[in-house]
This record gives sequence, structure tokens and C-alpha cells, in this order.
Amino acid sequence: MKPLCPRWFALGCTALWLVACGKSPQHAQQTPPPTPEVAVVTVHPRSVPLTRDLVGRLAPTRVAQVRARVAGVILKRVYTEGTDVKQGQVLFRIDPAPLKAALNAQQAALAQAQANATNAAITARRYRALFAKGLLSRQDLDTAQANQRTTAAAVQQARANLETAKLNLSYATVTAPIAGRAGRALVTEGALVGQDSPTELTTVEQIDPIYVNFSQSTAQLEQLQQAAAQGKAAVHSGARTGLQVILPDGRPYPHAGKLDFSDLAVDPDTGTVSLRGIVPNPNHRLLPGMFVNIR
Repeated sequence: MKPLCPRWFALGCTALWLVACGKSPQHAQQTPPPTPEVAVVTVHPRSVPLTRDLVGRLAPTRVAQVRARVAGVILKRVYTEGTDVKQGQVLFRIDPAPLKAALNAQQAALAQAQANATNAAITARRYRALFAKGLLSRQDLDTAQANQRTTAAAVQQARANLETAKLNLSYATVTAPIAGRAGRALVTEGALVGQDSPTELTTVEQIDPIYVNFSQSTAQLEQLQQAAAQGKAAVHSGARTGLQVILPDGRPYPHAGKLDFSDLAVDPDTGTVSLRGIVPNPNHRLLPGMFVNIR
């Protein structure tokens, strides 16, 4: 038997290939393509706050300079520097001995003035009785009554001097005028203070809440004012203008503040408006003088 011719074998393979190609489109039409997945997003209208990132500097809300109001020598510093003090807490003590002596002198002067006034009143009353009987001249009566009025005025003056002496004695105990953090003492024990003018002893700063001062360009402020006109913000009152402090490490401060002051004039050198916010500071984490980012 003769082997198959290679030519006939090639023709057979070609025929099989044509049959296979002819069946492929029919097979592809029978298999439907997969359904594509489509993501659906539901849109809801809501208000988006208008924010600005600025740089501000912290400042105390109140600063009180504690001064010696009477002349004397510092006996003792009572408070601890850098600690929180209450209003009325004793900070310094001035030597009260000279002030007590002045108080005693004024008490004696008042007693003398009261004695003189009593004698003058008795004399005037006696002279009026003598004048009614025609035993005294009008001039002597007028002199006695004038002396009575003068001694009565001297009593009032002596009482005022006594109150001043008591007040000066109370100034020997220097207290904190406000509650806050007391600073470094500017004098030491033995220092003579209040000799020519009230000597500054220390300062007390209230830092809870604390101010943050910053400035904003007129263009950005105009945008906020337009938003305020549309009811989205309240720029000047600060009622709805929130203020968020960003700490130097980039974390937001946990207590939100608000805008409480807007200057009425524009700085001609920078073209900005000075603004001020107020932020709660219960843990005294924010300190005056710090630069912070605010939003």
C-alpha cells in the first residue's frame, strides 16, 4: 500500500482549519458578554463652610501690673513665680511699721479735733444764751459760731486723714488684682519701693480664655462679608464664625474659639484688617506670645 501523499495531507489540514474558522463566529454569538458594573453615587445638597488658613499670635485677655502703692521696704514675697493666683491673693508684704505709726498719729489728731469741736460747740451755745440776754456783743457771738464751724470741719478733715492712713496700711499687703498666672518677681526682699512713683513688682496675666490676634486681607474679608450677607456667616459679631487653632505639631486644638473683634480700619502698609479671636484655655496649654495657625 502506497503512503499518503504529503500534498493530500496538507489539503486535508487546510480544510479542517477552514471548518473551524467557520464555526467560531457562530460560537461567539451564542455567548453573551458579562454585564458591566456601574457605581452609583447619591448627591445630597448641604452647606459647606467657607474656611481660611491664617497665622496668628496668642495674647492674654487681661494683663495687670502689680505695683507698690505706698513707700516701704519689701519684707517677703509670698507667691511662687509662674504659678496661678486667685484674685485677692497675697503676693508681697511691705513693712507696715511706719504705716501703723502714721495711722496712730491720725487717730490722735482726730481725737484732738473732736475735743476742739466739742469745746467750740459748748462755747457757741453759751454765747447764744448770753446774747439773748443782751450780755454779749454780736461780734463775739459771730466769732464763737465761726469757731464752731471751723472745728467741725477740722473733725471731718481728721477723719479723712485717718481713712487715708488706714488705706495706706492696707496697701502694705500687696494682693493680686485679677486671677491669672503671676510672672517673675521684679524686686526682692529688702528693696525700697514706692518712694518716688509706684514701683512695678510683677505682672498677672489671665490666659483662660486667651486671645489670638491675626490679620486678613481685604479680599478674603470681602468674601466673608458676602457670605455673611447670604446668611452663611457672621463676620463682625462672631456668632457663627468659628475659629480652630492648629498646634505647632499640626494637630488641631481640642477647644474651638470664635471671632470677637474686627478692626474698623485697613492697615495702609499691608492692606489687611486686624482681627481677634478668643479661645478657651482651661489647661493653660496655649501661652501668650506663641505663633499658631488658625482656620
